[in-house]
Amino acid sequence: MATPPDLAAVKAYLGDTHSWDDSAVEEARLAEIAAQSRACRIPVEEGAYPADLDEALCRRVAHNLALRNLPLGIQANVSDMSVATTRVGGMDAEVRRLEGPWRKVVFG
Repeated sequence: MATPPDLAAVKAYLGDTHSWDDSAVEEARLAEIAAQSRACRIPVEEGAYPADLDEALCRRVAHNLALRNLPLGIQANVSDMSVATTRVGGMDAEVRRLEGPWRKVVFG
């Protein structure tokens, strides 16, 4: 089976600006590999993990980590006049686009 990006590749994608330790990044990476493999047809050739699935997995991990600070999925913005709440979460549009050609089609 094709090999998904390893911890080093995901950390390189996240850059130096994140504050997550290796164990949190690895935990999110493994969870997102499982989620992606349930949703997409992963090529069976050894080492043939496509670039678009690779990018989508890294974005999935970044999304997973970003939402950990928002357990209720709501972000509040407070100003002098009002408080605005925004519901965040769900599926990243870029992940949908990148995984689109690889999505499993379910009938019935």
